[in-house]
Amino acid sequence: MSPGTTELLHAKRHPSQETASPRRHYRRAKFLLVLLFIFIPLSARPTASDRAPIVEALGWVRNAPADPVQFDYVMTARVRLLFFWTGKDDVGGGFIRRGFSKNDPRQELLQVLFGSDPAKAPRAINRWGAGTEVIRHKEAPSTPANGDDIVSSAFFGFMKSSTGKSASEMQEELKKEKDHGEHLFTGILSRVDAGRAISLTVPLSSEIDYNLHQYAQAEPIMLEKLSSSQRPPRVLENSGGCARAGEFLGTVSELLDAALQNHGGPRSLCYVYDAQVNILTIEHTVSVPKLAVKTKTSKGAMLADRTYEDLLETDFLTANKATGRKVYFSILLGTKGDQRGVPVQIRYQPNWWFQVVLNLLPKTVPQSQPPH
Repeated sequence: MSPGTTELLHAKRHPSQETASPRRHYRRAKFLLVLLFIFIPLSARPTASDRAPIVEALGWVRNAPADPVQFDYVMTARVRLLFFWTGKDDVGGGFIRRGFSKNDPRQELLQVLFGSDPAKAPRAINRWGAGTEVIRHKEAPSTPANGDDIVSSAFFGFMKSSTGKSASEMQEELKKEKDHGEHLFTGILSRVDAGRAISLTVPLSSEIDYNLHQYAQAEPIMLEKLSSSQRPPRVLENSGGCARAGEFLGTVSELLDAALQNHGGPRSLCYVYDAQVNILTIEHTVSVPKLAVKTKTSKGAMLADRTYEDLLETDFLTANKATGRKVYFSILLGTKGDQRGVPVQIRYQPNWWFQVVLNLLPKTVPQSQPPH
């Protein structure tokens, strides 16, 4: 109850009010409470109709396909010094997982986890993000999957929170968290259906500073936090001009498939994330005849030494229609043999002086354990 409401309920009485009956006071207080309820914004009151799709989407994430194919990556951090780049290998890594449910072949899983490893990263920086996207197709999809038949999708995101814009700022954040014994994370559950989208974002404060290697331990905690949250969700009605039910990971996959097939497919698609419309565009593609990749462990031993041939480089731009915020990244895709359709290198450059490069490790590992 606001201070203004308190003043209304405890205002000084007029002489005529001194003899008012208790029933009249009850009716007046009840009337004020009804007014307060009416003028609370609808977005601040979670409803059963809002909770139902969130709970259902959480069930999809918890019961996602348990045997995807996994591709592992090692991270190199590169810093630009005037006219050249310098970098350090093996500062982190992650994986991409993809598969279809054996029980329901219409259900597809896409999952990514990338971040720094505080045991190896400069200044022990611990920053990572994970995304699990469950896509529900109308029919069992062919290969490559057809994005036009997506009925609905759910995206679960989990990341180590950060507002730092430089290594020194992130290190200062980590120091404050350590001093206070409180480490901050953020989770999001985004659900998109044809014509409607809803998302819920929650914070998590933990005594444990989970890193990317502890994701399996931390994930159930965040899922439970989302499940029990009473925070108001963000809702997008009428699709906001984007009729597709796909989200970010599936949209990236669809555009890569189109570029790989070279059938003149779409180079730009809309998608909804956090109940907001975004546009993902392949701005540029180029064939790369040969790419030599050498990465070393943090102790200097050779980790990967491979030369790829006949790659396709795709430069992406994703833009939020409401805020105009833009993010650029590039993916080098295999085009032949067992590497066809596999991202062998991913580059993300948030600013002019810093770049993250993720290189595929030599071994592709089929998962025998559930990702959740």
